[in-house]
Parts: sequence; structure tokens; C-alpha cells
Amino acid sequence: MDPVALVEAIVEEVTCPICMNFLREPVSMDCGHTFCHSCVSGLWEIPGGSQNWSYTCPLCQAPVQPRNLRPNWQLASVVEKVHLLRTCPEVGLKGDVCELHREQLNMFCKEDGLMMCNACSQSPEHEAHSVVPMENVAWKYKWKLREALEHLRKEQKEAWKLEISERKRTANWKMQVEIQKQNIIWEFEKYKKLLEKNQPPGRQLEVEAATALASLEQEEGETARKLELSHDKHIQQSQVLWKMIAELEERSQKPARWMLQEQVLEPAAARTNLPGAEDRLSRAGAKSDLDDLCSRCASGSRYSLLPPHCVRGQKMRALWRHSAETA
Repeated sequence: MDPVALVEAIVEEVTCPICMNFLREPVSMDCGHTFCHSCVSGLWEIPGGSQNWSYTCPLCQAPVQPRNLRPNWQLASVVEKVHLLRTCPEVGLKGDVCELHREQLNMFCKEDGLMMCNACSQSPEHEAHSVVPMENVAWKYKWKLREALEHLRKEQKEAWKLEISERKRTANWKMQVEIQKQNIIWEFEKYKKLLEKNQPPGRQLEVEAATALASLEQEEGETARKLELSHDKHIQQSQVLWKMIAELEERSQKPARWMLQEQVLEPAAARTNLPGAEDRLSRAGAKSDLDDLCSRCASGSRYSLLPPHCVRGQKMRALWRHSAETA
């Protein structure tokens, strides 16, 4: 195996998936993934400092307890050695030598798209060509890669923020649904007592209560399925982003000859334009359902929670209003 490729493969193993640089103060999670301590702390920084917030691994989304983060001193030592190995001038010389003149490849012919040594650049074959130092051409590709990486990292950070917002919204929705269930039960009990003053309660009232709860539970189930679909799609798209970032980071760290041999991804092509959490929720129909339920629960009007299709709905509402006005 090419020594340079071997070193780069090792570098990839000691690279933080968040910042895509060498691991700094690496910490390992229960799921086995390792990150820089500062990187994972920055991602987990929740506004307001809620103690009830659930934390997950940025890669696999496995539940994580911050207090269980373990410093990985052994890996930190490996990172230092790999960094020294990667900067060693003897690494990567093989393969960078002209097979004809046994000189180092340090020039690039723009017309032929070939790397060559100084002797080749002065040969009659390339005399009329535009031959420039290899680094002069490679830096342009590196700059494009850095642009693409910067865009992807910003997009990944934004995706993480939107994921946090989505999870907070979902948690609030679940709480509001439970409150709504209790309110429906409470309302029917209240209506039942009010109706007893005017007429004997019938079986229909219990049927309508069960119908209202069943309707709410059905709506809850449909919204929950849409949210789960949206969450799964978000995880898949986040993994695509991580993979693209890792690939571009690997290319940006390769020697100049690799940069010129491989087709470098343009920044425009690197932009995934993945929809954010808000867009994905809207497309799945989950956001409107979730917002509708939450607004109904937070309306502050208990009798507004009663489904309008109930047979005695209007009568109960009128009776409730009359009771509230005379109280």
C-alpha cells in the first residue's frame, strides 16, 4: 500500500467527525464514537440549560449521558504520534518521483494536464506549453475544497440546531396532548354534572366522551408517525452530510499530486441543499398537525377542545357558557 495513502487512512481514524481536525482532548461515548471534548460540548449547549434535556450521539443518535463521557488518553497519545508521522518529510516521497529522470515531480503542464519534474518541463515536448509549479495549481483546488467544507459544516451545524428545535417542539406537543386528554375527561364530567340538574344523564354522553378521546388518540397517532418519519429522514440526511464532510476533508489534506490527479468537487456541487427540520416537517404534514394541536391545547378555552361533531356539542357549550357566566 502507498505509504502516503496509509498515513492518510490512519489520519482519518483520529479525526473528529464534528470539526474534521485532529482529535483534541478526545472523549468517548457509550456507543463507542469519539469526539473532541470542546466540539461535543458545543453541540450539547442548550439555551436555558434545561436539566431534563435528552442528549444523543451526533453520529448514531444513541442516547448519551454527559456524565458518562470518558477521556480517551490512549487515543490522544496516538493522535500526537500520527501528527508527527504526517509531518515527516520522508513520508510521501515515493511516488512523487519522475520515472524517467528520478527527480521529484514539482511542475504541472496545463495543456497536457500532467505532473512532471524540472527536466521534463524543459524538454522540447513541453517547451511551448504553460508549465507552472505544482503548488500554484493545487492551491486553487484546495481553496475550492475549503469553500465547500465551510458550507457543509455550516449546514451541518444548522441541521443540528433544527434537530434540537424539532425535538423540543415534539416534547411540547406530547405534553399538550396529555393535557388535552385530561381536559376532555374533565369537561365531560363537568357537563355530566350540569346536565344532571336538567335531565337524567344518558348513555350518549359516555359514548361522545369515548368518541372524543378516540378522535384525539387517532390524530395523535397519525402525527406521531409523521414525526417519526421526519426524524428518520433527518438522521439519514445528517449521515450524508457527515460522509461528504469527511470525504472533502480527506481530499483537502492530500498532497498536491493527489489534488491534481483526482477530480476535485466544486463548491456548488458540494452544496446538498438538504431541507431543514422545519421544511421536512412541513412536507411530511407533521408540522401543521403539531402546531394545530398545540394551539388548540393552549387556547385557554376548555369547551373549545370538545370535537364539534359530537351530537350534544352545541348544547353542552351553551350550558357551559351559561354556567360560567352565572358563577
